[in-house]
Amino acid sequence: MPYSYLVLGAGRQGIAAAYDLARFGEASRVTLADFNRERALAAADRVNYLVRNKIADAIELDVRDENASRSALKGYNVALSAVPYFYNLALTRAAIETGVSFCDLGGNTDIVRRQHALDPEARNAGVSVVPDCGMGPGMGNNLAVYAMELVGDPGKCISTMAVCRRSHNNLGTTR
Repeated sequence: MPYSYLVLGAGRQGIAAAYDLARFGEASRVTLADFNRERALAAADRVNYLVRNKIADAIELDVRDENASRSALKGYNVALSAVPYFYNLALTRAAIETGVSFCDLGGNTDIVRRQHALDPEARNAGVSVVPDCGMGPGMGNNLAVYAMELVGDPGKCISTMAVCRRSHNNLGTTR
């Protein structure tokens, strides 16, 4: 089943996310939205060039305008926010209200906690909300889990650093 994606923010992270969605996300459409229309158009052109397909388009959108954001979200399966973290809570609410699954790059633990508190509303709306998926901690956490899976039973995990240790006896064998 092809998906339609709305990427909020057409800077470097937005372009990278739009490329990944266009290339690997079974996309029927990827729309880049930015308050700077020219930036959004250039970003869509870049994605289309990279994937050698006209799958990306662009719209002008100022995410500070909650009504405009709600309007823009309608009709998409998933929205990914690549705008500054302080817009993500309002965007999460708008996505839930419009029945659009939502993902963002995060950046602030307090806002992520407030997004998590919206879980009952998201479930009732039949959407998924996956906040804080950016480089850190998102990617770092995902890589740590992957590394732990490769290790098998690590014996001991220190979660504050996502570092796993195996305990060894004096013979060098793993306990």
